[in-house]
Amino acid sequence: MGVKRRYFVGGASALAVSSGSSAAFAENKDPVRGPTLISAAADPADFEAALRSKFSTGDVLNWRGGNVRLKHPIQIDVTKSMIGPGVDLNGAKVIADFNDATRRAITIRIPGSSKNVALRGMKFFNGSIIAESPAQDGLGFVCLTNQSRIYSWKIMNLDIEQFARDGLFFAGCVAEGECHAVTCASNGRNGMTFRNDGPKDDTGIVSAISIFGGQMRKNGNAGIETQSNVAYREPRDLNIWQTYFSENKGPGLNAVAGFSMAQGCGFHNNAGCGINLANEGRMFACRAGTNGSQPYLVNAYFNNGGMVMDACRIEGFGGFEGKMKMAKVNGTGSVTLRDSGERSDLDILGDITVKVV
Repeated sequence: MGVKRRYFVGGASALAVSSGSSAAFAENKDPVRGPTLISAAADPADFEAALRSKFSTGDVLNWRGGNVRLKHPIQIDVTKSMIGPGVDLNGAKVIADFNDATRRAITIRIPGSSKNVALRGMKFFNGSIIAESPAQDGLGFVCLTNQSRIYSWKIMNLDIEQFARDGLFFAGCVAEGECHAVTCASNGRNGMTFRNDGPKDDTGIVSAISIFGGQMRKNGNAGIETQSNVAYREPRDLNIWQTYFSENKGPGLNAVAGFSMAQGCGFHNNAGCGINLANEGRMFACRAGTNGSQPYLVNAYFNNGGMVMDACRIEGFGGFEGKMKMAKVNGTGSVTLRDSGERSDLDILGDITVKVV
């Protein structure tokens, strides 16, 4: 294989309980050492109560109770502004085992009826979220209004696998977020989904998303996909660095309204293409390889749009040597190739201007 891996901040905080136990989890506080660690004997009810307690105060749960097997979903509704809640799993697995493919394992939501709420600086760190019986998604952030927002969030060092739909699901005004070293694998639809959603006149918009590293592997559709409740208005402000997309049953990246940038990403044996896009896209030092399932690094359609490919490389192997191409391009627009092959490395089906630098 020739591919190398490589936002009104409020004061008081409150939340509404939507499912499961609503009992507050009592913790002793140590002004020097910080929160008391959860004992190793803690059960799923302890985890849920502790998580809800931290979201009520805007603190981070330092979970030391080991693996957690969820017998029902957890949904936390944030109804007043807060800063900085979250959880450090310290290597634990959260295992969804409630056998309901219509429910998400963990959902953090600002209800549409809650206006002018800002949830800033939320964090989920260091562990795994796994489905061992049917469950919809692993982790979801939802804000189906543009009058509130979940923003400046971070998801780091997580493996999310085997969910019926998506590993990570972001819907509505979920903005200015970062994913670091997050792997989403073997999920039924997408590894990650970013969706503009909400009422017709108050749609929440996903924006300013950054993804660093991680892998999107063997998902049932795309590794990462953008969606919208209004066709052709999908999220576009998506930047991806050094993420590896491998053997997804759809494109590695399905950015149907385009995206800002992909840099140093790898695309291996996805279905049809490494990247599917429209409108615009910029790729820097991306590499792609296939033995036949991914004949193009990019499949693109432009309506007076365009893309730049800079220092990108492709390679066929296992009988597909010399057959892979940089891109298949249709519509009206432009392609700029900078140290990324020649015009002959493109299949052109429309009125496309090609500039080779």
